[in-house]
Amino acid sequence: MAFAMRDEWKAEPVSTTGAVYVEPSAADPIKPGERVAHLFPRSVMEEYILQRVTERVWWVSRHFYGSLFYVGTRGVLLLDPFLGGAEATVKAVASVTDLPVTAVVYSHFHADHIGGARRLFELLAAAPPRVIASEHTAVWMERFGSDLPRPAQVLDWPSGAWSFEDVTLRLRGLPRPGHAPDHSVFLLRGGTGGHSADLINIDQLPFGGFAGQDPLVLFRPNLEFARSLEFDWFCGGHGNIGEKSDFDFYLAYLDEVAALVDEYVPRPESVPDLSLTDYLSGLDSGARSRLLSELDNHFGLYLYGRKIVAGEERSGGGNPFLSGLIGEWSAERARAVDEAVPRIIERLRPKYGRMYNFDDAQPGNVRLLAMGVQPSLINR
Repeated sequence: MAFAMRDEWKAEPVSTTGAVYVEPSAADPIKPGERVAHLFPRSVMEEYILQRVTERVWWVSRHFYGSLFYVGTRGVLLLDPFLGGAEATVKAVASVTDLPVTAVVYSHFHADHIGGARRLFELLAAAPPRVIASEHTAVWMERFGSDLPRPAQVLDWPSGAWSFEDVTLRLRGLPRPGHAPDHSVFLLRGGTGGHSADLINIDQLPFGGFAGQDPLVLFRPNLEFARSLEFDWFCGGHGNIGEKSDFDFYLAYLDEVAALVDEYVPRPESVPDLSLTDYLSGLDSGARSRLLSELDNHFGLYLYGRKIVAGEERSGGGNPFLSGLIGEWSAERARAVDEAVPRIIERLRPKYGRMYNFDDAQPGNVRLLAMGVQPSLINR
């Protein structure tokens, strides 16, 4: 279905970097400070969105997924054949070159970003492309028994490289991978183009749950690492095509939210001692025997080991971090954060409220950040 502008779509979400929105062009390279206009309705209405990035690099997007491809002199190198996009991607490539797709890169092993490879190989059965991936991606595909086409060219982690015609494809494994154990950045043509799916949503606020980054405290170092690499344009697998200014926005946003968390839910003055087995070294053999006779696992040791030693009645059960004083303290911290989140959101709203994904994702993101950057159940 062709894209046709409607009145209710004319007001774009506010750009996170103050970019100028332009109509996508497969012929004219996008300029610094520009982003593709009306990305949300186009993602629903159009078969694909195609934007030229440099002389030989294009960005293709369909149904909120995106990737880059490089047109060489004998073939095309495609990064991340995302799920459900094989036919559209082949059409997009064919609209700018007669050359075949001869190489495919997997950024990480999650099937939503590389699951289109199965259909792509069916479409290109006469001359299947070569698959390139990191050694970590190859291992995880093997461990999970992936039925997708396997890598033929495996790059050393974390700094492998491979030559595609006249361009070098460089792997830069994230030093603290959080979204996936093989989470990485790939760079094209001396830094002109960079790609890392699920690290950053270009021209959008962070994805709900920060795209599964775990632990969240490592999200910032990964963003800083990726930003330090050599690239002019970047594809994040979701969102628009972007630049280093998009990384600057994310880092500043994380700082602002963290400052509001410190304001509304200050770090507690006291934190319960979690050294719940520090008494064991002082026990005699009789006390240890009582423990062994009444315990069946280490959770019991945490929960009521002291009571057993003291001869008190054994009671309780379940998760030690949800029980007793520690559980009460953790629950109070969670309540304090839950009460603060709506107030923090309203403080953020004047600046960020008209940006894509504010009301849908940021309340949950603020809570995750608050529970991650201060002592809480998940990080104590």
